[in-house]
Amino acid sequence: MAIVLYRRHTAKCAVHKLKLPAKAKRRYMGCECPIWVYGRTDNELVPRQSTGTTDLKTAEAIKASLIAEGKDKAVYGPTISECVEKYLASRQHERSENTQAQDATILARFRKYSETRGVFHIQDVTVDMIETYKVEGLVGLADTTKATSLKQLRCFLRHAYRRDWITVPIVEKLAPFRVVYDQKDPFSDADVEKLLAGALKITNGTVVSKSPATFQLLMRLMLETGMRISDAIMFRPAALERGEMLWIYPHHQKKHKRTAQPKVVESFISDDLKQAIDECCWLSREFPFRPAGWGVRSVAVNVGKIMQAIGKSEGIHDCRPHRLRDTFAVRALLNGMALEDVSRLLGHSSVQMTERYYAKWTLGRKRRLERLVAETLMSWVETAEVPAAGVSSDAG
Repeated sequence: MAIVLYRRHTAKCAVHKLKLPAKAKRRYMGCECPIWVYGRTDNELVPRQSTGTTDLKTAEAIKASLIAEGKDKAVYGPTISECVEKYLASRQHERSENTQAQDATILARFRKYSETRGVFHIQDVTVDMIETYKVEGLVGLADTTKATSLKQLRCFLRHAYRRDWITVPIVEKLAPFRVVYDQKDPFSDADVEKLLAGALKITNGTVVSKSPATFQLLMRLMLETGMRISDAIMFRPAALERGEMLWIYPHHQKKHKRTAQPKVVESFISDDLKQAIDECCWLSREFPFRPAGWGVRSVAVNVGKIMQAIGKSEGIHDCRPHRLRDTFAVRALLNGMALEDVSRLLGHSSVQMTERYYAKWTLGRKRRLERLVAETLMSWVETAEVPAAGVSSDAG
């Protein structure tokens, strides 16, 4: 017996006026009565039960799911859902909580797309299906988000091939997804002034912003060091070391690959900023910008919301924390700082990554290189031997 869908018609249903046989009446779908299901899959009985819906399309999806779940695994192999669950569990020790959640969302999107097309088992996934998924399954996402989603999907498929869930190396047949990275958009000097002034007008009363002056200093810290919001929230003044001209803050960035050895990033703090932070109202005993008992993610979300509110009131477009980091990088480049040095201050894994995002702002780098070449050429001219007047340089 296959899985069967039928309507459990109410007493008021119009089907009773059609004078249909009992069996045909049960299978009649031209109404809005509740849909029920019963039958048998390959290896189990499905008892008579409600699908919980009156929509035929939804009920058909439930039926397909029951059939897929009831198929003999020895014949059809594991389901995509099972494989995703095992894959995420195997990577949990090497991923941060946020990255793990992002991966789960990406793979859940792929699983849902597959199931809507009747593909429930991992071995039924094909190259053509994934190429179509690139076009139809990621509609509305930015190119960078699409690239991240497809990169994670490729990792999942490699894992599936390695564990023999699939027998075809699908990844080797997929066309690469090319993405053009958006150039960063820093705040203008006028926007920075309005943003810092707007911070002192905060009246929403959240714990994160209970001291407007402290919130302003948090933004100054990101603006003057290029720290990400997650690192700025975890800023510990006790870790500062005195340098020859500035205070040095060595720290491990919160955002890093767990499989790689975390590297120490050094940020530089001015005397003025350090003194202001020391004297401000701290949100907890150890951290000026992190309230006691609050997680970093919760604080970051609140900071983002507060900045959006400031941007709305001050007329600043796209007002979010990461643009403070972008502003730091662009200001440094325009002031002639070498791209390699900016990359190191940002804690990027490579100079290529920095150049990818800030290519159009490397004018200072070009000018610095031009100046160095000009100085070198002048030095060559000054040190070159100049023949005396009337004496040929070819004289023996």
